[in-house]
Amino acid sequence: MAVLAGRTADIYIATGTGTAMTGEAVTSLGSGVYQITDSAKRAINPTAALTVLDGVATVPAQNYQVTWGTGKITFTNGYTPAGTVTVTGEYLSLSQAAQGYEWTLDVQTDLEETQTFGDSWKERTAINRSATISFQRFYEDGYFRTNIGNRYVVRLYIDQPGGTYYACAAHVTSQGITVGENETVKENVQFAADGPVDFVT
Repeated sequence: MAVLAGRTADIYIATGTGTAMTGEAVTSLGSGVYQITDSAKRAINPTAALTVLDGVATVPAQNYQVTWGTGKITFTNGYTPAGTVTVTGEYLSLSQAAQGYEWTLDVQTDLEETQTFGDSWKERTAINRSATISFQRFYEDGYFRTNIGNRYVVRLYIDQPGGTYYACAAHVTSQGITVGENETVKENVQFAADGPVDFVT
């Protein structure tokens, strides 16, 4: 079993104004999943309008789900593209989140009890999933305090040289600062994932 050293972990955040992409090519990954081919354009801007085309026809939004952090389009409701799939929208550039030294990702599933009369054991059905993220950094400025509630694309590296990371769109939900005598000033930022969390290796 491989053991990864925490010192290789890092967090990248996409902020600022997006760059337009029109008719961006995607690659089929199978099972109805397509990904933007150009790796530099995979952090899709979740605040900008996004259009998915099947040939020249616009695919209704209810027929696909977007994984904002990794540029994946997953077709749902039995929809199967008949033509060339392209994406029009905006992408964001990623930058390191100052000098971070710790991050946490918690993924949860909401379960609903679905047993019926006569069942001797409880049954549960997964309804949906959610995730929360926190990261700690050495305080640099008041950026997160003044931008609380904004949406970001977050990339959480486990093994940066190996390119292993989690990615998702997320809202900042809270920000706190810790100051202690004879200590550095530290900042804790909390996020709530907006959409799927993707794992990339």
